[in-house]
Amino acid sequence: MKHLLKDPIEGRDTIKQCKTSTRIVFLKTHKTGSSTVASIFQRFGFSHNLSFVIPRHGHMFSITELFNRSFAEPNQKYDMLVNHVRYNRKEMDTVMKPDTKYITILRDPATQAESMFGYFKIYKYLNMSTNSNPFARFLHRPQHYMNEYKSFKMREHLQNPTLYDLGFETSKYLNLTQIQYFIENLSHEFDLVLLQEYFNESLILLKKLLCWDMDDIVYISKGVRINKLRFSQSDRLKKKARDWNSADTILYDYFNKTFWKKVSEYGSDFEKDLNLFERKLNETFYNCIISDEKRKVFHRSYTYALKSGSGIKCEMLLWTDIMFTGKIKNASMIDHRGSLMSAGCDNTICLLVKVVNTAFTYLGSLSIR
Repeated sequence: MKHLLKDPIEGRDTIKQCKTSTRIVFLKTHKTGSSTVASIFQRFGFSHNLSFVIPRHGHMFSITELFNRSFAEPNQKYDMLVNHVRYNRKEMDTVMKPDTKYITILRDPATQAESMFGYFKIYKYLNMSTNSNPFARFLHRPQHYMNEYKSFKMREHLQNPTLYDLGFETSKYLNLTQIQYFIENLSHEFDLVLLQEYFNESLILLKKLLCWDMDDIVYISKGVRINKLRFSQSDRLKKKARDWNSADTILYDYFNKTFWKKVSEYGSDFEKDLNLFERKLNETFYNCIISDEKRKVFHRSYTYALKSGSGIKCEMLLWTDIMFTGKIKNASMIDHRGSLMSAGCDNTICLLVKVVNTAFTYLGSLSIR
C-alpha cells in the first residue's frame, strides 16, 4: 500500500511505497521490555480485527515448553502470536499465515539478570530473604545454589534466560560451537531483534519494517519494577552477571552489532524520525497521564493514573499484554477458532466499542503485572 507521510520539518506530503505487515510472531523474553512491546502488537491487532493465537488458560502458553501446534485450534491460520512461549519455528509456521514477520527483544545480561532475580523474587526460593543484597550473594557462588536447589519456580531462567526462551536447551550452555550455530540460525529466522537499552530506536526500526504509522508504536511502559525489588550493582557485579550468563552474553553482543547495522541502513532520516517519535511520546504522556509522581503500585510493578476524560486511546495505552489477553477472552470475543469475532459489527470502530464496553465489566477479575 502507499502511505502518505507528512514531512515533520517542511510540512510537505511525501509518498512512500511500502506494504503494511499485519502478520507477526513476537517472541517474548523475560524482563526485557517485552510486555510493553507485546501490548503494542496487541493494540494494533485488537484495533484492526486481526486473529490471535491465544492461550486456552491464563495469559501464557508456557515458559518451559516449546511452542506446539496443539496450542492452537487445528487447521487454522492466524495473524499474530505474542504471548509467552518458548520459540519453535517449525511449529509456529504451521499455525501462522504466510509472510509472517518474526520479532524478539534482548537485554544486556548485566542488568537483565538482576531484574529477573528481583522481579520474580528468586531470593525467596534460595532462602535469602533476609540478606541485604541476595543477588550479589547468589553471584558469589551461583553454581552452588543451582546444585543445592534443584527445583523451584523460574530455575530454568536463572542462567541464560533469553537463549532458553528462544528454544536453546540448558544442556548445551557450555558448548560454544552449538551456541554460535544456534545464534547464526536465529539471525536468519528473525526479521528484527530489538534491544531494550535502545527501546525507542528499536521501535523506529520496527515501524519501518512493518510499514506502520508513528501512532501505532506509541506506548506507555509496562511492568516497571518497584524499587524494593531492585538490588544495587557495581561494575564488578555486572561483569559477574555477564560471565554467569555467558551464552546470553554472546547472543546479546551478536545482535547488538546487527542492530546498529540496521540503524545505519535506515538512512539519514533515522535521527529525525527518532526525535519526532520521542516528541510524540512526551505529548502522549502529557495528554494521558496525571504525572510521574502519581504512579501507583500494583503487585510488583508501577502503573499510572489516567487524566480524567483522556479517552479510549489513552486507556488502551495502559492495557498490559495480560489485560489484552484477558479482555479478549472475558468479553467472549473469540470464536472457537481463536480469532476475534465481529459480533454483529461490520467495521473496526463498532467492534472496538463493543469490546471496550463489555471488557470493563470484567476489570475486577483481571490481574495486572
